[in-house]
Amino acid sequence: MAIASTADQSADVAVVRRFIEEVINGGRLDLVDDLWSQDLVWHGGSLGEIHGLPAYKAFLRASTKGAFSGMQLTIHDVIAADGKVAVRFTNSGTQTGTFMGAPATGKRAEWLGVAIYNVVSGKISEAWFGEDVLGMMLQLGVVQLPAS
Repeated sequence: MAIASTADQSADVAVVRRFIEEVINGGRLDLVDDLWSQDLVWHGGSLGEIHGLPAYKAFLRASTKGAFSGMQLTIHDVIAADGKVAVRFTNSGTQTGTFMGAPATGKRAEWLGVAIYNVVSGKISEAWFGEDVLGMMLQLGVVQLPAS
């Protein structure tokens, strides 16, 4: 296994940060072609998998007009090695549309997540996500813990 140089790791981190800051937080969906590979694979945990850039762009468009408004992803930690960039983040937003079958609550939630991005030739080729969806659903009042 080849060891990635510090410059390679910095470039990989820059691609991921640009995606989060400009696309996710900034709404610049026009930049997706510059940041993701055509044959990407997106692993969204409970939300399933997406294959290919056209399907991913459709997912992003639906997400920005979908369940949550005012979405903001805050990066807490970034670690890069061997072409992978791991990000620990907090996501937040107000549920203004249906999410996982639950109707809009109008409530704001904040939840933790971890993502691992595989960057190849300056583009994200694959990504894995784990987010605290249960914690988010509890904050929204969509699910409740049983009384003790």
